[in-house]
Amino acid sequence: MFKHVIAGRPLRRGVAFALMLFLTVLGASGIVSAKAVYVIDDGETRTVVESRSYTPSAVVRQAGIAIDEGDRILSEPGEDGAIELRILRPQDVSIHYMGATLHVQTYEETVSDLLARMDIEVTEDDIVSVDLSSYTEDGMTVDVTKITYSFSQEVEAATFPVERVPNAEMTKGKEIVTQEGKDGSALVTYKITCANGEEISREAVSSKIVSAPVAEIVEYGTRSASIASSDRIVSDDRNDDGSGVLTFRSGDTLTYSRVFTANATAYTAKPGAHTASGRVVSVGCIAVDPRVIPMGTKLYVTTPNGSIVYGMGIAADTGGAIKGNKIDLFFNTYGECVQFGRRNCTVYVLN
Repeated sequence: MFKHVIAGRPLRRGVAFALMLFLTVLGASGIVSAKAVYVIDDGETRTVVESRSYTPSAVVRQAGIAIDEGDRILSEPGEDGAIELRILRPQDVSIHYMGATLHVQTYEETVSDLLARMDIEVTEDDIVSVDLSSYTEDGMTVDVTKITYSFSQEVEAATFPVERVPNAEMTKGKEIVTQEGKDGSALVTYKITCANGEEISREAVSSKIVSAPVAEIVEYGTRSASIASSDRIVSDDRNDDGSGVLTFRSGDTLTYSRVFTANATAYTAKPGAHTASGRVVSVGCIAVDPRVIPMGTKLYVTTPNGSIVYGMGIAADTGGAIKGNKIDLFFNTYGECVQFGRRNCTVYVLN
């Protein structure tokens, strides 16, 4: 009797323990059997599945999506309690850098992060073929052009300058070297730009004369035989003896032996008429007093203020009323003669 009672207690205790174990297992099975919602992003499509599995690879396979050995699955909280599974497949990227090609496997990272991971430092001067903030893609090629700068100093010839000096006494078209030129030397500093170690440009940033060059001096003639009627006097350099040099806008010059003021009139004649010197009359024929201006003398005539320029002429005619410092200028038409009338003119007797 005693043993039965004693034995009965353990029996009742075992039943109670078994019951508790059953309830625990039952509760646990209820938790395990709960389904979770997964959103699977394989880079091309998004698939929504429900699964009791908590292993990302098992969930993906359950959805019928193939997983290769090199693939990675990232799990992160999604919207509305769903779990986001992102499948990252390995990408093969080629990097061209400093003459070498690096073949790299990556999983969708920014180009900047990839280059940093490969210990490739990119400065603001460097050139990268793709945006650093863009994400890698399978088959992508990234060209990195490394730009570097250096400086170099070289001694170079300092080319002598050529100074051209007008000579009014020399006939136009002639030149003479009055001083030979001689090169000097200069220390030139260059900024050299290299791309991937190869020089692509150099720029002189400073130059210091070591030995000064000697200028070559060339005198060139400006004395012209004739001046166009449209040309105008810009300077009259007169000497103490009354001679001088007329310089025109064109740069041409005329030298004269003397200058005087004459009272000028105008005349015309029929085409083919001859002057006292035997010349056929034409613009430029000037009647003079041979005692004042010898026949054949070349003249340049203009009004003192330059408002009317008769220009080049030659003492080729005479006239009964042309005495002393008087001249008569030939024009083609009577109207031009009337327009000119009578006025004082400055007459340069040319050399």
